[in-house]
Amino acid sequence: MTASGISSDLEFRKWILQQPEGKTLLRCYQCGRCTSACPIAAIDESFNPRLFLEKIILADESLADERLIWTCLTCEQCEVRCPEHVKIPEILVLAKVRGLVVGNTPQTALDRARAILSQGRVILVNDPMLKTRDKMGLPSLGSPPVEQLGKILKELGTIERVESVESRYGGAEDE
Repeated sequence: MTASGISSDLEFRKWILQQPEGKTLLRCYQCGRCTSACPIAAIDESFNPRLFLEKIILADESLADERLIWTCLTCEQCEVRCPEHVKIPEILVLAKVRGLVVGNTPQTALDRARAILSQGRVILVNDPMLKTRDKMGLPSLGSPPVEQLGKILKELGTIERVESVESRYGGAEDE
C-alpha cells in the first residue's frame, strides 16, 4: 500500500516487534539522542537513527530498501544515550535482514560474507592487532575453524545465497 510516497507494510513492523530486541522500539518517543550520539550522523547528515526508527514505527518498509542503514557501525553509542534503552543497533540489524530479503544487498555485505566464508572472520587479524591484544593480556584468538564453518554455512544454504546474490549484483572473487 502506498500513500504520500510511503510504502507501508504492517507485517514488517509486526515482525520487528516480535523480535526480543524489536519490542524495545515501542519505548521510543523520538527524542533524537540516538542521532546526536551517532558518529556516522556527525559526519553524514543523511544518516539519522531517529528517522530510521520513525520509519519502522510508521510501518514504512522503504527503510529496507535504503543502503544507508548498512553504514551503521553498531557501536551502540545510540543505545547508550537512549533514555529508554531502545536496542537501536539490533533493530537496525533486523532492518538489514529485511533488506536482504527484499534484495538490498550492498557490496560491503557481500565482502563480509565472503571474508567469513574464506577466513572465518570479517576483519583480518594482523600482527599489530595481535601485539596489542598481547600487551592488554587478552587471550589468543586462535584460528577460526574455517572448514567446519564452511560445512555449517553450506548446510544452512548460506553459501548458495551469497553466490546467488553475487551473481545477481555482479560480485566476483577478483574484485
